[in-house]
Amino acid sequence: MIAAGGVIATGCVAALAFGWGPFAPGTITTDRLAGAWKGSGGESLEFRKDGTFCAAHFPIERSPEQRVDTCGTWSLSDDHGTDQGIDLDFTTPSYAMMGMVRVSGPEGRNGLYVDWNVDDASDRLELHRES
Repeated sequence: MIAAGGVIATGCVAALAFGWGPFAPGTITTDRLAGAWKGSGGESLEFRKDGTFCAAHFPIERSPEQRVDTCGTWSLSDDHGTDQGIDLDFTTPSYAMMGMVRVSGPEGRNGLYVDWNVDDASDRLELHRES
């Protein structure tokens, strides 16, 4: 179990905001975000319109052993309409991912992603809407 501590994770968001990432930047609405999103490694995020989410097998750090099954609240970050982020505030452990979940493509058509290292395209988690 990970100790609670209100740790704030920060990513290389500035690089993505300027279009340095490999994905097309995008924005998304609450209606489009609501629902289940899955990763290839069994990760999942389910966003609800009321601003809550639940995550399963979700990495809070890039190491595989740092996976959680938890719920919390989410909000859309304001990135001036160019490369929108989604802030996640986990209930347990007390952990926040501020702007690390990014939207790819208009209305998230290319999915969502978490970029741990903008210099290494393989160091990311991609999530796609569950069919």
